[in-house]
Amino acid sequence: MRHLSRRLRDALRAAPILLLGGVLTPGVGHIAVHAGTVAGEGGQSRDEADALQRKLEAIVRFGAIPRLETLATPIAEGEVNAYLIHHLTGDIPPGIASPAVRILGDQRVSATATLDLDALNASRPPADGFDPLRLLKGQLPAKVSGRLVTENGAGRFELDSAELAGIPLPRMIVSQLVTRYSISEDQPQGISLDDPFDLPASIREIRVEPGQVIVVQ
Repeated sequence: MRHLSRRLRDALRAAPILLLGGVLTPGVGHIAVHAGTVAGEGGQSRDEADALQRKLEAIVRFGAIPRLETLATPIAEGEVNAYLIHHLTGDIPPGIASPAVRILGDQRVSATATLDLDALNASRPPADGFDPLRLLKGQLPAKVSGRLVTENGAGRFELDSAELAGIPLPRMIVSQLVTRYSISEDQPQGISLDDPFDLPASIREIRVEPGQVIVVQ
């Protein structure tokens, strides 16, 4: 479970980060996750978060043993957003609020969040060269959209667009921000926007359908 959890945490950290660069709107609260589901701290949202936790544990168990049969696990948008709120809050970088993910279908996903640029800038050391975020102040909405392409146990994220306060961000800036804000103990060099990644737990592909993904092992 540890390996999958690390991958999941890195992926969900990267979303608000991209967001930063302009990737996710509370509007990864589930991106279109609806304000009610993501903002609510109890009831169904907690149940959805715990349901996803159980699914992740089952995925890990299934992937731990070589098998001839396949397993397809559906994961709903609401479960992802609830998990983000109830289980991954401590992994969200300072200055990123209300992250939400939207699962659009046809391998397309989007994410949103609100960025507190003062808190973000205070939490990181000065960067070499020009840093456009340090010119901005206050809280701004961010959004990122793209395609999650997976096959044969590997995947990649293809960025379509990124916005900060409705202003489109160049791909180069998004890439720099993703790398900078995804640095962690497990990822000391950060995450590259263009690098492919291995899927954990013997996952073969992740099918993106409207409102849900199907994890195929």
